[in-house]
Amino acid sequence: MPYRQLDHTADLCFEVSAASFAELAGEALRAMMAWTGPEWTDARVERPFRVEAPDRTALLVDLLNEALTLSQIHREAYDALAVRSSGEEFVEGSFLGRAISGARDEIKAVTYHGAKVEERADGSWVAILLMDI
Repeated sequence: MPYRQLDHTADLCFEVSAASFAELAGEALRAMMAWTGPEWTDARVERPFRVEAPDRTALLVDLLNEALTLSQIHREAYDALAVRSSGEEFVEGSFLGRAISGARDEIKAVTYHGAKVEERADGSWVAILLMDI
């Protein structure tokens, strides 16, 4: 399994792993959205994005917060990420998912506090993410 929920006293914490940064972002998105328990409809959606940040940790946090914002504005949940281009300080592509009629739980924000993204010696990626619920 590419992600697992970690115990935390007040917030939601995930450890996510993947073979590339783009896959890491996709797995983090899936973990976050799955936790909310969206009530999916049949209407498929594609929501474009471009996020810039000073480093990979801030980039992942900002990307996930962008997904949360768009999800709430448009009443959607995203179960996939199509990355068209990325670098050390930017990522662009589309969130892919479906319209929702509601959700079981809500994530207020992904926080910078405790967030960590690193590339391992074998080229794989791992992230620790803390979310305010």
